[in-house]
Amino acid sequence: MKKFLFPILIATLLFSACTSRNDKNFMKATQLVKENKINLALKIYNDILRNDPTYVSALVNRALIYEKLGEEKMAQEDYERALDLAPNQVDLFNNVGAFYLDHKRPQLAKYYFSKALEIQPEYTPAYVNRANANEKLDKIDDALEDLHVALSLEPENIEIILSQAMLFYKKAMFAKALDGYSEVLAARPQDYRTYYRRALAFKMLGAYQNAFNDLNTALSMNNSYIPAIFARAELLFDKGDFESALSDLDVIKTIDNQYVPAYEFSGDIWAIEDSVKAGSNYIVAKKLDPANTKRYDAKIKLMRSDRGRQAVIKKKLERI
Repeated sequence: MKKFLFPILIATLLFSACTSRNDKNFMKATQLVKENKINLALKIYNDILRNDPTYVSALVNRALIYEKLGEEKMAQEDYERALDLAPNQVDLFNNVGAFYLDHKRPQLAKYYFSKALEIQPEYTPAYVNRANANEKLDKIDDALEDLHVALSLEPENIEIILSQAMLFYKKAMFAKALDGYSEVLAARPQDYRTYYRRALAFKMLGAYQNAFNDLNTALSMNNSYIPAIFARAELLFDKGDFESALSDLDVIKTIDNQYVPAYEFSGDIWAIEDSVKAGSNYIVAKKLDPANTKRYDAKIKLMRSDRGRQAVIKKKLERI
């Protein structure tokens, strides 16, 4: 499932403030954040908190700034202080959960999302975010259940429908994924990424022409969208149209000359009739992806014989 976090916007005066001067400064800092003047806003939040260490909204917004600046420890400290001061604020628990999710601590993130739901059982953002945490914990059924509840609360929320469809795909429930993607596209017909996603579902269901059509539609909207170009190259290869597949892979190389899969796939196709061109593509892939040197060296070695080249081709055909 694509990472999906509802934006947590701290209201100008989410919590009761103490002085009119602090309130005015807070509003000024909030405006500066909107103008992307982060450092100036941070200075004002620091001034507010020196005057009033219990000004929770300033703590939360300063934590958000620390996150943007990569100051994880200071952001964590501000969140923890805010939670001590406002232990029943559902948005705050959701914010803290999102913070830990961003920092690859899904179990802890899940705890905070669950706390938010204890306070407000119909709080949709926490269900969606907890689904994200559950997915990262490889608890796909739990993630789907969270999204099911979220959709019961907001049945027309397209982002939730999309997230659910992506989880269905991950769980190999391709027909349900297809239905979800189609619902998203009915609402957002210019969403080229979802045409690509639906194409993959069509392919898994054996509807290759539909998959091809969706990929072409995606590329008519964004002709430099590499995932769709690569997926179309795979379909073309599967159909035996090696020349067109290579053409798509060459296009990818002009868009991103460091996209390793395009070089390896090109090598696999050239292995059919030109071991030299195949080897040259594997050499580029090895240079760009040294972590997999052994695999590329093995393929280069296989190019020395017809039997070796056929082994590469057969393996590629079995993958697609």
